[in-house]
Amino acid sequence: MQDKMKKLILEGENMNTELKLASKSLPKNLFETVCAFLNTIGGTIILGVNDQREIIGIEKEYIDSLKKDFTSKCNNEEIMNPTIFCELNEIEIDGHTLLYANIEKSKSVHKTKNKVFVRNYEGDFNITNNIDLIVQIHNQKNKIYEEDRVYPTIDIETEINHDLIERARRLANSNVNKRHPWMDMTDLELLKSAGLYKQDIITKEEGITLAGIMLFGYDRTILNVNPYCRTDALLRIDDLDRYDDRDFVETNLLDMYDRLLDFIGKYTKDRFTLDSKNRRVSAISIIAREMVLNSLMHRHVTDGHTSRVIIYKDKMIMENPNSFCTMGYLTIHNYIPVAKNPTLAKFFREIGYADELGSGMKRITENTILYSGKPPIMEDKEMFRITIPLTRDRAYDEIELKELVEEEMNGNRNSVSYSEICSVNSDEKKVLELISINPFITAEEMSQKTTFSKRKIYRIYDKLKEENYIKRVGTRNKGSWIVMKKE
Repeated sequence: MQDKMKKLILEGENMNTELKLASKSLPKNLFETVCAFLNTIGGTIILGVNDQREIIGIEKEYIDSLKKDFTSKCNNEEIMNPTIFCELNEIEIDGHTLLYANIEKSKSVHKTKNKVFVRNYEGDFNITNNIDLIVQIHNQKNKIYEEDRVYPTIDIETEINHDLIERARRLANSNVNKRHPWMDMTDLELLKSAGLYKQDIITKEEGITLAGIMLFGYDRTILNVNPYCRTDALLRIDDLDRYDDRDFVETNLLDMYDRLLDFIGKYTKDRFTLDSKNRRVSAISIIAREMVLNSLMHRHVTDGHTSRVIIYKDKMIMENPNSFCTMGYLTIHNYIPVAKNPTLAKFFREIGYADELGSGMKRITENTILYSGKPPIMEDKEMFRITIPLTRDRAYDEIELKELVEEEMNGNRNSVSYSEICSVNSDEKKVLELISINPFITAEEMSQKTTFSKRKIYRIYDKLKEENYIKRVGTRNKGSWIVMKKE
């Protein structure tokens, strides 16, 4: 246990680890973290360690009172609602006494002092006023998925494209060694077998689900039921303000999959490499397939934000509305697979497009390194974003690339920072510096200090916001800037 605790302290605060000092009393914000862990993915709280990961310890005469106070507050509805049973445990490390608590993910949505918190990358995020996100968390904990919403008024004979069902039937059959059961089913039986035709648990009416409509509906049917079933594919090489080419894809998910892969294949350079099994593969084809599948299977299906794939000269970005986010950066080592739309995920596995949950992130990471020599950047925020570097800093031989993959997969390599992919040019850097000095600077003042036109300044603002360098708080006229990271 000591080795495990030392490892947690050495790694520092993250999605499921919190370090806090405690001398004579519990930290004031301790139960914000407890609440956040309960509502998110759980975690470990360690008392007696500072933010620099230095083990300070707790004075022994206060240990019993801290433990009793913690347990008491966990059972106090004014502090934690619903209440929980949890206790602090003692551990000796390097001659210091520490207290720690393991918090399990709860099946309920918890409040502390009437506020709701979730865990972000290495902190606690107050979402009390974000009703939509609270509902998403509640639905996720109770396994209620929007994709399973039943539409009894949709006529499956006239509003569903049965050619698409036949395509799915044959894809599933080609994915198995023996005859697939769907081959001997009617279309309605297939829909029921795939969980795409259900009975509403409240009204008891039967009908095709939202997932079924998004997969097999005619475009007009999908538009009427869910106008947010769309992905905007953009090429930005010469015209960075708008686009050089575009495919705004509003159709069923099967055709959307094909069109997005065609768009990516058209505008990215193919590069064949050797994978871990010494097979020659097209790395960009694997990356594209897994990125697109991730977007189709795991997006918040009724969110008003549009999913996008954007291809630049040096990188490709795929982003989609996030159902419930952890507000942080992900790697294959801290990524916890979650089936945000399990029915859709199961369907894509059945037809041979996807594999087991979580395998896509590993393939994206492996093949991105094979393709560019650098891993992808995965951001789990309001919009889930994957950034794929498309250029190499230098020439690599195949053995070296395989060694880089092995180091990344074994956790022996520090993942690339976001700024290594999303670098800013000299004009953008000047704007970033001026915002750092004066967060309240106006476009007029910025123009005077840089001699840039206002139009150019607003273009730079949009680029820096898109790359998560800056964030606007308030309105254009009365707000201010927050610098999220520096060059």
